[in-house]
Amino acid sequence: MFFTMKCPQCAKSLKVRSDLVGRSARCPYCRTAVTVTPPETPPVPPAVPGVAASFPASSGVPDLGMAAAPRSSAVLSVTPDTDVHVLLNVIVGIVGTVLFYLALWPIAWSDGKMTYIGRLFIGTSTMAQGGWVPIAEVFLFFWAIGMLVEKWLKIRRQERGLLYDVLPMSIGDTISLANIDRFIDHIRTLPKDSVGSFLVTRCVRGLEHFRVRKSAADTATMLSSQSDLDASSVDSSYTMFHVFIWAIPILGFLGTVIGVSTAVGSFTGTLEGSSDIGALKTALKGITGGLATAFDTTLVALAMAMLLTFPVSGLQKHEGDLVGQVDEYTNENLLRRLDDGLDGGAERGMGASRAEAKRVFEEIFGSHRAQLEAWHDKLAAIGGQLAEQVRAGWSDVNANLVAEHERQAERIGRIDGLVARTEENLAAVATDTAAARERAAATLTDAAVNVERYTASLARALVGLSDSLARLEGRQIVVEALPDSRPWWSFLRGRNGGGPV
Repeated sequence: MFFTMKCPQCAKSLKVRSDLVGRSARCPYCRTAVTVTPPETPPVPPAVPGVAASFPASSGVPDLGMAAAPRSSAVLSVTPDTDVHVLLNVIVGIVGTVLFYLALWPIAWSDGKMTYIGRLFIGTSTMAQGGWVPIAEVFLFFWAIGMLVEKWLKIRRQERGLLYDVLPMSIGDTISLANIDRFIDHIRTLPKDSVGSFLVTRCVRGLEHFRVRKSAADTATMLSSQSDLDASSVDSSYTMFHVFIWAIPILGFLGTVIGVSTAVGSFTGTLEGSSDIGALKTALKGITGGLATAFDTTLVALAMAMLLTFPVSGLQKHEGDLVGQVDEYTNENLLRRLDDGLDGGAERGMGASRAEAKRVFEEIFGSHRAQLEAWHDKLAAIGGQLAEQVRAGWSDVNANLVAEHERQAERIGRIDGLVARTEENLAAVATDTAAARERAAATLTDAAVNVERYTASLARALVGLSDSLARLEGRQIVVEALPDSRPWWSFLRGRNGGGPV
């Protein structure tokens, strides 16, 4: 939660988070170091039941949210502290590393030789050859362990915060503007350990929002948003744990690479400086031993990362479940009991009932209602006229469509008669054509018979002529002209229409 304070040096107004109370901050205007102090709580006059606040003369609408002056709850609504102190736990990592190696030193040696445990966490290489890698892994591991312990203690504190009766039923079955200050006063009486709890912070912010907005629906939306913020805060508080789980194996791989590089480099120098087989065998034994030690760093790193993964995942799930339990508590004990007076609940802080508020609104908006009714009547008349015009227009359109349909039907009837007559004419033409075809066939048949007869007679004549020519055999035929025995006046008779004499 934020509150406003003034810089004592430049008197500028500053917006400060409530969790910075008691700490030192630097003013952005004058760059002076300022100690953040909590705001003063203004005195709250006692509420007089049954006395309603007077309406302001400048407005006809009553202020339906008249409640007592809000009390400061900046200290109660401190943002829940879910993060761990990363730099502070560096000391824990150093102390844990020192104690671990002090306890490991007696068992790292046996008969003057380093044991396997000693090679895992101490190694046989010098610091320049990567012998610092196991120590760094142990340091990161205990650093993460210190953060885990701090995180577990904070989760235990959050669990204890769930046991507080933050919203007791003894104050009231419902939470309204009339008794909301009594609930906040009860929260102030809770132990100091409750400050910064998910549950207390969620309830205080919900009550403050309800007192300002005077709406249960708006308060439900705000609480849903606050739930998302708490869940996001829980997830972000585990970022450094995931960084450690990632960094420790990477450090092990780095040690392996350094060990392998050193071993290969020393073997190359042995090959260049000696040709003795025995010396080469001794160098190979040293190389294989160095490689084993190099790979041991990766083994230790993976084992440490696995040991960190399980408790980190378990704590993250457990803290997420705590946020879910806070959501359930606020839904059951806060949202269900909020009464903003919109559904027949308790009276508002000014003492006005729902019926009184309704009457005031009716008086204020009476003229507007009359205007709306007049507009309604005008719109109804205009709608009736439009309906009549549309109905008349559709009637004309319907009549035109019927007339056009009849004309089209008449045209179609005439076309049907024309088609019928055409079919009859075509049938008659087909009949006449068939008869003409038959007559033509008969005529052709008769002509063929006559031609055949003529040809036969011609053939006979030619045969007779041929016989006659054969009998003549070169004889001469003399053709003599016969004298005309008609009288000379016979031509006159021919001109007068008479025949020849």
